[in-house]
Amino acid sequence: MSETQQIRLGAWAGIANLLLSLAVLLTTRDSWKFWPVRGDSDAEYAAWFHHNSTGASAQTYSTNIGALLGLWFAFSLTRALRLPRDSILAFTMRTCAAVIVAGMIVVNAMFSVTSTPQFIDNPASWPLLRAFTEASLHTFYGLLAVFAFFLLAAATAIQRTRELPPWTAWTAAAAGLITLAAGPIALIRSGWLAPLSLPSVTPFFLFWLWVAAVSLAMLRLPPRDAPKPEHRP
Repeated sequence: MSETQQIRLGAWAGIANLLLSLAVLLTTRDSWKFWPVRGDSDAEYAAWFHHNSTGASAQTYSTNIGALLGLWFAFSLTRALRLPRDSILAFTMRTCAAVIVAGMIVVNAMFSVTSTPQFIDNPASWPLLRAFTEASLHTFYGLLAVFAFFLLAAATAIQRTRELPPWTAWTAAAAGLITLAAGPIALIRSGWLAPLSLPSVTPFFLFWLWVAAVSLAMLRLPPRDAPKPEHRP
């Protein structure tokens, strides 16, 4: 596979990552109640998983696939920026992407456990259901720092290499700072910004939106394959 093909396939992976992330919002039934929000009672947690057990399973599947596609995008981005494999920026971006994949698998594993009938149908298990959900929340929001470091490393790399348009650098820096500042959301106990409320997941969707926008910029890069020399008789 040529370098141009690798970059373009990685760009399509970044676009697919956004589509899968948005699909998460379409798999639950209650409008604007996409997940159980911290501050809900144990019974409300159980009721949400009872009504949305299939949607929760679809979410874990789609976000795991999306994370793997994000890893593909990250490696393609380092190629698009012509970063040496041993450079600290390439290492940081690829490591962050790998940590995000591992972290999302752990988050989704804990989240999917709470969708099983053994937890949902037994009131005595509801506190444990809540504990699993809380653990997945802390892990999920703990990943915000990793998302932020990826964005800040990408902003620095784009600024240095100038292989992509300038807007891809300053938007990465802005999104990275916002994402880094959003980490304390995990400590909020209730209210409109409580973990898993729609505003509280905005930093994640900001990241996926940036990835998709940069993917479009990568698709517009000129081909990099060197033309084959002509053989003259």
